[in-house]
Amino acid sequence: MNIRTDLHSGSACYTVQAGDSLSSIAQQFYGAATPQNVTKVYLSNLTTIGPNPNLIVPGQQLYIPS
Repeated sequence: MNIRTDLHSGSACYTVQAGDSLSSIAQQFYGAATPQNVTKVYLSNLTTIGPNPNLIVPGQQLYIPS
């Protein structure tokens, strides 16, 4: 189990739900699913998500940077 200890004010933790994508998560937290926002979420969670940004699974805990 990985526990994040580097959360900053304004950051969030999100549990992936069925049907989610990085685009929908970026839209929810940033108001826009721009490539920059999707990449920000992906790169902040690279060790959790792995090499395929299109493969996230329900129950994964993602760090959402501010």
